[in-house]
Amino acid sequence: MTKTAVLFLYAETPVHAGADTGSGALDLPIQREVATGLPIIKGESLKGALRERFRPLDKDDNEALATWRRVFGQELTPEGGETRPGSLRVHEAQLVAIPAPTMEGTFMWVTSPLACARLARKAKLAGLELPELPAGQTCVGSEKRGELVVGPYVVDFRPADPEVGARQIAQVQAWAQKVAEIALPDTGDDYFRAKFTRDLLRCSDELLAAISRECAPVHARVQLGKKIDDKPAKMVQNGPFYSEYLPGETLLAALVEGKDTDFELLKELNDKVLRVGGDETIGKGLMWCRLWRADAAQG
Repeated sequence: MTKTAVLFLYAETPVHAGADTGSGALDLPIQREVATGLPIIKGESLKGALRERFRPLDKDDNEALATWRRVFGQELTPEGGETRPGSLRVHEAQLVAIPAPTMEGTFMWVTSPLACARLARKAKLAGLELPELPAGQTCVGSEKRGELVVGPYVVDFRPADPEVGARQIAQVQAWAQKVAEIALPDTGDDYFRAKFTRDLLRCSDELLAAISRECAPVHARVQLGKKIDDKPAKMVQNGPFYSEYLPGETLLAALVEGKDTDFELLKELNDKVLRVGGDETIGKGLMWCRLWRADAAQG
Protein backbone atom coordinates (compact mmCIF):
# COMPACT_ATOMS: atom_id res chain seq x y z
CA MET A 1 0.00 0.00 0.00
CA THR A 2 1.38 3.41 -0.98
CA LYS A 3 1.65 5.95 1.83
CA THR A 4 2.44 9.66 1.87
CA ALA A 5 4.90 11.72 3.90
CA VAL A 6 6.25 15.28 3.86
CA LEU A 7 9.97 15.79 3.36
CA PHE A 8 11.25 19.12 4.71
CA LEU A 9 14.45 20.61 3.29
CA TYR A 10 16.24 23.37 5.21
CA ALA A 11 19.19 25.07 3.51
CA GLU A 12 22.42 25.00 5.47
CA THR A 13 24.26 26.69 2.59
CA PRO A 14 23.13 28.50 -0.56
CA VAL A 15 21.57 25.99 -2.97
CA HIS A 16 21.66 26.05 -6.76
CA ALA A 17 19.05 23.78 -8.33
CA GLY A 18 19.47 25.13 -11.83
CA ALA A 19 16.78 26.01 -14.34
CA ASP A 20 16.84 24.90 -17.97
CA THR A 21 17.73 28.26 -19.48
CA GLY A 22 19.09 31.65 -18.49
CA SER A 23 16.88 34.58 -17.62
CA GLY A 24 17.85 38.17 -18.39
CA ALA A 25 21.24 38.93 -16.87
CA LEU A 26 21.22 35.61 -15.01
CA ASP A 27 23.14 32.92 -16.82
CA LEU A 28 22.27 30.22 -14.27
CA PRO A 29 18.98 31.00 -12.47
CA ILE A 30 17.38 28.68 -9.92
CA GLN A 31 14.23 26.69 -10.63
CA ARG A 32 11.02 28.66 -10.21
CA GLU A 33 7.33 28.13 -10.83
CA VAL A 34 6.04 29.75 -13.99
CA ALA A 35 2.75 30.90 -12.46
CA THR A 36 4.01 32.35 -9.16
CA GLY A 37 7.73 32.95 -9.66
CA LEU A 38 8.41 31.20 -6.32
CA PRO A 39 11.53 29.03 -5.98
CA ILE A 40 11.11 25.25 -6.22
CA ILE A 41 13.26 22.15 -6.51
CA LYS A 42 11.85 19.92 -9.20
CA GLY A 43 10.92 16.37 -8.32
CA GLU A 44 13.45 14.92 -10.74
CA SER A 45 16.25 17.03 -9.23
CA LEU A 46 15.30 16.04 -5.69
CA LYS A 47 14.90 12.35 -6.51
CA GLY A 48 18.25 12.40 -8.27
CA ALA A 49 19.86 13.84 -5.15
CA LEU A 50 18.22 11.18 -2.98
CA ARG A 51 19.24 8.47 -5.42
CA GLU A 52 22.89 9.53 -5.26
CA ARG A 53 22.78 9.88 -1.48
CA PHE A 54 21.71 6.26 -1.03
CA ARG A 55 23.76 4.74 -3.87
CA PRO A 56 25.67 1.79 -2.31
CA LEU A 57 29.39 2.42 -2.07
CA ASP A 58 30.14 -1.29 -2.27
CA LYS A 59 29.18 -2.47 -5.76
CA ASP A 60 29.48 -6.08 -4.59
CA ASP A 61 26.84 -5.65 -1.88
CA ASN A 62 24.03 -7.34 -3.77
CA GLU A 63 21.46 -6.87 -1.01
CA ALA A 64 22.07 -3.11 -0.78
CA LEU A 65 22.02 -2.79 -4.57
CA ALA A 66 18.73 -4.67 -4.79
CA THR A 67 17.14 -2.39 -2.18
CA TRP A 68 18.46 0.73 -3.92
CA ARG A 69 17.14 -0.40 -7.28
CA ARG A 70 13.76 -1.33 -5.84
CA VAL A 71 13.37 2.11 -4.21
CA PHE A 72 14.91 4.31 -6.93
CA GLY A 73 14.55 2.20 -10.05
CA GLN A 74 16.67 -0.07 -12.20
CA GLU A 75 19.29 2.00 -13.99
CA LEU A 76 20.43 1.54 -17.56
CA THR A 77 23.61 -0.55 -17.65
CA PRO A 78 26.28 -0.82 -20.37
CA GLU A 79 25.08 -4.37 -20.93
CA GLY A 80 21.56 -3.10 -21.63
CA GLY A 81 18.65 -4.82 -19.96
CA GLU A 82 15.25 -3.63 -18.84
CA THR A 83 14.84 -0.38 -16.90
CA ARG A 84 11.97 0.07 -14.46
CA PRO A 85 10.82 2.83 -12.10
CA GLY A 86 11.37 2.65 -8.38
CA SER A 87 8.67 2.42 -5.72
CA LEU A 88 9.48 5.87 -4.30
CA ARG A 89 7.65 8.85 -5.81
CA VAL A 90 9.17 12.27 -5.18
CA HIS A 91 7.23 15.47 -5.90
CA GLU A 92 8.64 18.97 -6.28
CA ALA A 93 9.74 20.84 -3.18
CA GLN A 94 7.79 24.08 -2.77
CA LEU A 95 8.71 27.13 -0.74
CA VAL A 96 7.51 27.37 2.87
CA ALA A 97 9.57 30.35 4.07
CA ILE A 98 12.58 32.30 2.83
CA PRO A 99 14.94 34.52 4.87
CA ALA A 100 15.12 38.24 4.21
CA PRO A 101 17.40 40.82 5.87
CA THR A 102 15.85 43.26 8.33
CA MET A 103 17.02 46.36 10.17
CA GLU A 104 16.69 44.57 13.51
CA GLY A 105 17.22 40.94 14.35
CA THR A 106 19.50 40.49 11.28
CA PHE A 107 16.88 38.58 9.29
CA MET A 108 13.41 37.09 9.48
CA TRP A 109 11.60 34.38 7.56
CA VAL A 110 8.92 35.43 5.10
CA THR A 111 5.94 33.30 4.10
CA SER A 112 2.51 33.99 2.62
CA PRO A 113 -1.06 32.63 2.59
CA LEU A 114 -0.28 30.62 -0.55
CA ALA A 115 2.84 29.01 0.92
CA CYS A 116 1.05 28.22 4.19
CA ALA A 117 -2.01 26.79 2.40
CA ARG A 118 0.17 24.56 0.25
CA LEU A 119 1.93 23.20 3.33
CA ALA A 120 -1.43 22.56 5.02
CA ARG A 121 -2.58 20.69 1.91
CA LYS A 122 0.53 18.50 1.92
CA ALA A 123 0.06 17.85 5.64
CA LYS A 124 -3.53 16.74 5.05
CA LEU A 125 -2.47 14.29 2.35
CA ALA A 126 -0.01 12.84 4.85
CA GLY A 127 -2.74 12.61 7.52
CA LEU A 128 -1.44 15.52 9.58
CA GLU A 129 -2.76 18.83 10.83
CA LEU A 130 -1.22 22.23 11.40
CA PRO A 131 -2.58 25.02 13.63
CA GLU A 132 -5.12 27.27 11.93
CA LEU A 133 -3.90 30.58 10.59
CA PRO A 134 -5.87 33.85 10.49
CA ALA A 135 -7.26 35.33 7.31
CA GLY A 136 -5.49 38.29 5.78
CA GLN A 137 -2.15 38.77 4.18
CA THR A 138 0.17 40.53 6.61
CA CYS A 139 0.90 39.72 10.22
CA VAL A 140 4.02 38.86 12.14
CA GLY A 141 4.72 36.27 14.82
CA SER A 142 6.18 38.68 17.35
CA GLU A 143 5.24 41.61 19.53
CA LYS A 144 6.65 44.15 17.08
CA ARG A 145 4.42 46.93 15.80
CA GLY A 146 4.55 49.46 13.00
CA GLU A 147 6.69 49.50 9.89
CA LEU A 148 9.34 46.90 9.22
CA VAL A 149 12.05 46.95 6.56
CA VAL A 150 12.19 43.50 4.92
CA GLY A 151 14.80 43.28 2.22
CA PRO A 152 14.21 46.32 -0.04
CA TYR A 153 10.57 46.68 1.06
CA VAL A 154 8.81 48.49 3.89
CA VAL A 155 5.95 46.47 5.38
CA ASP A 156 3.35 48.01 7.66
CA PHE A 157 1.63 45.35 9.75
CA ARG A 158 -0.08 47.51 12.37
CA PRO A 159 -3.47 45.90 13.07
CA ALA A 160 -6.54 48.14 12.93
CA ASP A 161 -7.84 46.43 16.06
CA PRO A 162 -5.16 45.69 18.72
CA GLU A 163 -7.21 42.84 20.17
CA VAL A 164 -7.59 41.19 16.78
CA GLY A 165 -3.90 41.79 16.11
CA ALA A 166 -2.95 40.04 19.36
CA ARG A 167 -5.01 36.99 18.38
CA GLN A 168 -3.38 36.91 14.94
CA ILE A 169 0.08 37.08 16.47
CA ALA A 170 -0.77 34.18 18.80
CA GLN A 171 -2.05 32.10 15.86
CA VAL A 172 1.03 32.79 13.75
CA GLN A 173 3.30 31.95 16.67
CA ALA A 174 1.48 28.65 17.26
CA TRP A 175 1.83 27.77 13.57
CA ALA A 176 5.50 28.78 13.47
CA GLN A 177 6.26 26.82 16.64
CA LYS A 178 4.73 23.65 15.19
CA VAL A 179 6.52 24.05 11.85
CA ALA A 180 9.83 24.75 13.58
CA GLU A 181 9.40 21.63 15.71
CA ILE A 182 8.74 19.29 12.79
CA ALA A 183 10.74 20.91 9.98
CA LEU A 184 13.92 22.46 11.41
CA PRO A 185 16.80 20.13 12.25
CA ASP A 186 17.31 19.02 15.83
CA THR A 187 20.94 19.94 16.39
CA GLY A 188 20.76 20.21 20.18
CA ASP A 189 20.40 24.00 20.04
CA ASP A 190 16.93 25.56 19.92
CA TYR A 191 18.18 28.97 18.70
CA PHE A 192 16.77 28.70 15.18
CA ARG A 193 13.52 27.10 16.28
CA ALA A 194 12.96 29.93 18.77
CA LYS A 195 13.91 32.52 16.16
CA PHE A 196 11.54 31.00 13.58
CA THR A 197 8.70 31.27 16.10
CA ARG A 198 9.64 34.85 16.97
CA ASP A 199 10.66 36.24 13.57
CA LEU A 200 8.16 35.04 10.98
CA LEU A 201 6.38 37.47 8.68
CA ARG A 202 3.27 36.36 6.80
CA CYS A 203 2.88 38.81 3.94
CA SER A 204 1.00 38.89 0.65
CA ASP A 205 1.69 36.30 -2.04
CA GLU A 206 2.90 39.05 -4.36
CA LEU A 207 5.39 40.37 -1.80
CA LEU A 208 6.73 36.88 -1.09
CA ALA A 209 7.38 36.37 -4.81
CA ALA A 210 9.16 39.73 -5.00
CA ILE A 211 11.28 39.05 -1.91
CA SER A 212 12.19 35.60 -3.23
CA ARG A 213 13.74 37.34 -6.24
CA GLU A 214 15.29 40.36 -4.52
CA CYS A 215 16.81 38.34 -1.66
CA ALA A 216 18.15 35.43 -3.70
CA PRO A 217 21.96 35.79 -3.80
CA VAL A 218 23.60 36.16 -7.20
CA HIS A 219 27.31 35.31 -7.51
CA ALA A 220 29.60 36.28 -10.37
CA ARG A 221 32.11 33.64 -11.43
CA VAL A 222 34.83 33.43 -14.05
CA GLN A 223 36.93 30.71 -15.67
CA LEU A 224 40.68 31.28 -15.75
CA GLY A 225 42.83 30.57 -18.78
CA LYS A 226 44.93 27.54 -19.52
CA LYS A 227 48.25 26.84 -17.84
CA ILE A 228 51.37 28.51 -19.21
CA ASP A 229 54.70 26.76 -18.58
CA ASP A 230 53.05 24.53 -15.95
CA LYS A 231 51.82 27.57 -14.06
CA PRO A 232 48.15 28.55 -13.86
CA ALA A 233 47.37 31.64 -15.90
CA LYS A 234 45.72 34.47 -14.00
CA MET A 235 43.80 35.61 -17.04
CA VAL A 236 40.03 35.31 -17.38
CA GLN A 237 39.22 33.03 -20.28
CA ASN A 238 35.42 32.85 -19.87
CA GLY A 239 33.00 34.99 -17.92
CA PRO A 240 31.88 36.56 -15.88
CA PHE A 241 28.72 34.48 -15.64
CA TYR A 242 26.11 34.90 -12.95
CA SER A 243 24.60 32.15 -10.80
CA GLU A 244 21.51 32.54 -8.63
CA TYR A 245 21.06 30.64 -5.35
CA LEU A 246 18.44 29.86 -2.79
CA PRO A 247 19.74 31.57 0.36
CA GLY A 248 20.79 29.60 3.40
CA GLU A 249 18.00 29.16 6.00
CA THR A 250 15.35 28.67 3.27
CA LEU A 251 12.68 26.10 4.13
CA LEU A 252 10.94 23.95 1.51
CA ALA A 253 8.60 20.95 1.66
CA ALA A 254 7.94 18.10 -0.77
CA LEU A 255 5.47 15.23 -0.82
CA VAL A 256 6.98 11.77 -1.09
CA GLU A 257 5.00 8.59 -1.68
CA GLY A 258 6.10 5.03 -1.17
CA LYS A 259 6.01 1.93 0.95
CA ASP A 260 6.94 1.62 4.61
CA THR A 261 10.27 0.10 3.59
CA ASP A 262 10.98 3.16 1.42
CA PHE A 263 10.35 5.49 4.34
CA GLU A 264 12.53 3.40 6.61
CA LEU A 265 15.36 4.15 4.20
CA LEU A 266 14.55 7.88 4.00
CA LYS A 267 14.38 8.15 7.80
CA GLU A 268 18.15 7.75 7.82
CA LEU A 269 18.25 11.36 6.55
CA ASN A 270 16.46 12.81 9.57
CA ASP A 271 18.61 15.61 11.02
CA LYS A 272 21.28 14.94 8.40
CA VAL A 273 22.29 16.88 5.30
CA LEU A 274 21.59 16.05 1.68
CA ARG A 275 23.49 17.52 -1.27
CA VAL A 276 21.07 19.11 -3.72
CA GLY A 277 21.80 20.90 -6.99
CA GLY A 278 25.09 22.00 -8.47
CA ASP A 279 28.25 23.74 -7.25
CA GLU A 280 28.74 21.17 -4.49
CA THR A 281 32.52 21.42 -4.84
CA ILE A 282 32.44 25.09 -3.84
CA GLY A 283 30.41 24.67 -0.67
CA LYS A 284 26.86 24.85 -2.02
CA GLY A 285 23.83 22.61 -1.88
CA LEU A 286 23.71 21.30 1.71
CA MET A 287 20.15 20.87 3.00
CA TRP A 288 19.00 19.44 6.32
CA CYS A 289 16.26 16.83 5.97
CA ARG A 290 13.27 15.85 8.07
CA LEU A 291 10.65 13.28 7.11
CA TRP A 292 7.22 13.82 8.68
CA ARG A 293 4.57 11.11 8.82
CA ALA A 294 1.34 10.80 10.77
CA ASP A 295 1.96 7.17 11.68
CA ALA A 296 5.53 7.69 12.93
CA ALA A 297 6.83 9.17 16.16
CA GLN A 298 9.21 11.42 14.23
CA GLY A 299 9.15 12.28 10.55
